[in-house]
Amino acid sequence: MFPKSYNNCHLSVAHWVQQERFVLFTPSVRLRTVWMARQAQSDNVANESSFNQQYGGNTMTKATSKKTSGPQDALELLKSQHDEVKDMFDKYEELGERANVSKKKLANEICEALIMHTSIEEEIFYPALRETSKEMEDMLDEAFVEHASAKDLIAQVQEGEPEDDYYDAKVKVLGEYVSHHVEEEEEEMFPKVRKLKLDLEAMGAEMAARRDEILATV
Repeated sequence: MFPKSYNNCHLSVAHWVQQERFVLFTPSVRLRTVWMARQAQSDNVANESSFNQQYGGNTMTKATSKKTSGPQDALELLKSQHDEVKDMFDKYEELGERANVSKKKLANEICEALIMHTSIEEEIFYPALRETSKEMEDMLDEAFVEHASAKDLIAQVQEGEPEDDYYDAKVKVLGEYVSHHVEEEEEEMFPKVRKLKLDLEAMGAEMAARRDEILATV
């Protein structure tokens, strides 16, 4: 398990050596020790700074409500959210193992995005499909079960800290759940939905309005 604070764990090596009652005998060893301490601190700052520069420190609300060139139908809206969440998982993987502040921030944004996404699917999208097509009932039942599994992991990630045992593993497994779910929706469900007699543009507008309501509360 990682220490509570990366900065605390990377105190001056010389200070650590003094605490442990070791003695540095030669100037060359002392210089090497100081260099290692400064390099460790520099690496940590670079991790955090790079994250903010690359990803802008945006909140989930901004990231998942970015404007498009025009109205999206229901499937386009869901697909864009799938892509945005995938990007966030990819960014999490790129963070250094000790970039705990950035990890927690991004993990929270991922969880909030997924909560919003599953909510508009369960409240609007899935019920409309169930009313229109009996053929899709089994697929929709599976989607609800997959959502339930994801929600359990989401709760664990939200309650945990990057220093906790298995925290990174939970985020990774959550990403795998989401990837599998997205693949089934986009490759199996969405093509069938396109063939149904649904007003996907009106549904997309309703889902976008509900998205905005949810994001306004986080």
